Amino acid sequence: MYTVPSYVTYRTEGDAIYITSELYRNTVRLTDHGLQKEFINLTRCGGCAELNTPLTRYLHEQELLVTEEELDHALHQVRSLLDDIFMVTLMPTEGCNFRCPYCYEDHHAVSMTRDTLDRIEEYITAQAPRYKQVVLAWFGGEPTLCKDTVLEVSNIVQNLQKQYGFHYAANMTTNGYLLDEKLFRQFYQAGITSYQITIDGWNHDKTRPHVSGKGTLQTIIDNLVSLSKLPPEEYPFHITLRHNILAGDEDYSWYDYLYRLFGHDKRFAVLVRAVGDWGGEGVHSLSILHQDTKDVLVAKHVAYLDKIGMSCHNHRNGTLAQVCYASYPHSMVFRANGKIGKCTVALDHPQNQLGWVDPEKGVVIDPEVNRRWSFSDLKPECRSCQNVLRCMNMRCKKSEIIDGKTVCLYRKSECV
Repeated sequence: MYTVPSYVTYRTEGDAIYITSELYRNTVRLTDHGLQKEFINLTRCGGCAELNTPLTRYLHEQELLVTEEELDHALHQVRSLLDDIFMVTLMPTEGCNFRCPYCYEDHHAVSMTRDTLDRIEEYITAQAPRYKQVVLAWFGGEPTLCKDTVLEVSNIVQNLQKQYGFHYAANMTTNGYLLDEKLFRQFYQAGITSYQITIDGWNHDKTRPHVSGKGTLQTIIDNLVSLSKLPPEEYPFHITLRHNILAGDEDYSWYDYLYRLFGHDKRFAVLVRAVGDWGGEGVHSLSILHQDTKDVLVAKHVAYLDKIGMSCHNHRNGTLAQVCYASYPHSMVFRANGKIGKCTVALDHPQNQLGWVDPEKGVVIDPEVNRRWSFSDLKPECRSCQNVLRCMNMRCKKSEIIDGKTVCLYRKSECV
C-alpha cells in the first residue's frame, strides 16, 4: 500500500494544488484538473495499492507517496540526526541570587570543584571531535554567578571547534539580573548567542524576588534595553523572554509593554508557559493552573501575542523542534556536585542518575540509563500525525520514565 506520509501537506492556491514534503522540502505543483482530482481522491482513499498512473509514479519518485517500510526508513533517518549531536548542559553552581516561590531547586550554595571541572573539560575535549555539532547549555542555579567557569569551558570548546570544524552553538538559561552589556559582550564572544530569561509580567517582583527580598524587574529590563541597542548586524543574538503564568493571569497589557520595548527587534521573542508543580514547597502558595485549563489560557496569551505582532516561541515547527534535550542520545547534565543526569527538572530522582564525575576515573556514564532516556518507539498513531517530525514521540521523557505517561502535545491526550 502506498500512502501520502503525514509530513506531506498540500494547499490550493489560485488554480493550482501545491504538495510539499516537510521532510525533504520539495514541492510539486499540479495545474491539470484531472491530476488534481486524482490526487484529492488519492488522499481520501488513504493511498493506492499500486503505482499504476503517471501521477502516482511521479509522486513516489518525489517521495511524496511511500510505503510503510519507506516511511519507517525516512523517520529512522530523521532520528539518526540526533546521533551527530553532542549536547552538554553545565550547572556550574546550584546557588542562586533569586528566591522564586515556584522553583523546584534547593539552591544549596554548591559550585563545581576544580577537580570536577577538570574531569568534565577532559571529557568534552575527548568527545567533541567525534560529532558534527556540539551544543553547550548553561543552566543553574544561576550560571552568571560563575562567569569565569563559563568563559573557561567556552574557550576550550571554541578552540576545539577551530581545530576539528564541528558546528558549535551555546545557550544560557539565566534570570538576567547580572547580564549587563559588559558581561553579555564577554559571553557573546565566547559563543553564547542564545538566552532564555524569565520576566513574569507585572507580578514579577513577587514571583522572582532577589535573595535580599527586593524586586528584580527593573534591573532586568534595563539590561535587556541596553542589549537591544547593540547593532543587529554585529550581534545577531536571540533572547527568549519567558513568561510563567498563573491561574487568572489575563492582563495582556504586559505584552503591549514588551512590544513597545522589543517588538520591532526580531532578536527578541516571548515564550508563554504555565507554572507547574515540579517540586518544592513555595509553589503550593501559588494559584497554579490545572491540566484542563492551562492549555486554554496559554492559547489566549499566544493569540494576543500574534494579534499585536510580537514574535512568539510557542510556535516551534521545525524538524525535531519538540524533541526534549534529555532524549538526545549524547546529551547529559553535569551538576555542580559532580552528579550527572539527563533531565534538569527531576534532578534528584533515582531514575535520572546517569552517572557521576569520578576524581580518578573521570566521567562515568551508565549506558542502560542513557538508553532508557534516549530511545522511544514511534506509536502507530505517530505515523499518521502531521507533527511526527517535530517530536518523534520524544517530547518529554520525564513524563514517560518518572511519571509513567507521555503527553501528546498535539492530541492533548495522555498515553499510558
